[in-house]
Amino acid sequence: MRAEDRKPSRRVFPLLQNLDLDSVTFSQLQSTGNSISIEDMNEQELQDLVLVNVARLCVSSEWDGLLSAGSGGSFNVNLVSSELVTNDVYQIALQAPWGSGDTATDSLAVDQPQYYPFIAPETGDVSSMMINISSAGANNLLVGIFSDDSGLPKTLAGYATFDASSTGSVSQTSFSATLSLVAGTQYWLGWVRSSADSLTYYCSHGNYGAAIGPSTSTTAIKTALQESGTDNTLPSTVTAANLSPQTEKRISVGLIIS
Repeated sequence: MRAEDRKPSRRVFPLLQNLDLDSVTFSQLQSTGNSISIEDMNEQELQDLVLVNVARLCVSSEWDGLLSAGSGGSFNVNLVSSELVTNDVYQIALQAPWGSGDTATDSLAVDQPQYYPFIAPETGDVSSMMINISSAGANNLLVGIFSDDSGLPKTLAGYATFDASSTGSVSQTSFSATLSLVAGTQYWLGWVRSSADSLTYYCSHGNYGAAIGPSTSTTAIKTALQESGTDNTLPSTVTAANLSPQTEKRISVGLIIS
C-alpha cells in the first residue's frame, strides 16, 4: 500500500485520541482486537493494533500477550516432560537461571537466615523437601520458601524443620503451611540453624553460583542474601533494609512437587 493511500484505522487509532501511551490499557487493546477478523480488508487494522501495543509496551513494561494476558516474562525451567522420566526431585540450587552445576559442602556457622532465588519448575504443592547433612549438629535446620517482591524475598509461605543430629539424606513431608508453587514464578529459599551449633550440609559450589546484588569488586562473588537482626528463625516477613549480599554456598534442596 502506498503511503498516500493509507487510511487510519477507525477502531484502533481512536484509542490514542485522548490518551497518552502509558494510559492505554491491555483490556482496551483486547476489546478492540477481538472484533477484528483476519481478512484482507482488515490487514492494515491488525498491523495498526500491533503497532499500538508495541508502543504501549515500550512505556509501560507490561509484557502481556496481544489478545490474552501473558505470563509476565516468566522463565519455564521444566525442560523435560514428567511423563518421559522417572526422576521427580528438582534440585533447585542447581537449576537455571540462578543455579550452578557443581556441588560442595559447607559448615553453617551463622545464626542469621540466608536466602537465594529460584524459579518454580512446576505448578503444584511441595509434597517433599530433601537436604543432605554431611556433619551433624545438635540443632535443627529450618528451610522455608518465600515469595518474591521486586527481586527480594518477602513473605514466608511455610517451612520444613530438619533434625540435623544425624548425617545423610533427610526428607521432610510435614511443613508449617502448604507450599504452593506456580511454574515460571520466582521464589526465594531461606534457611537458618535453630541454635548456635555448627553443622555441615551439601550445597552448590560458592565460586560457580549466579551473583546476587551489588558487589565490592569484579572478583567478589555475592551469591546469597543474609538478614541481620533475625537470629535462629525464619521471619514471617523479610525486612529488606536488613539484607546484605554475602559470599555463601547455597544449601542443596530437593523438591518433589505434586
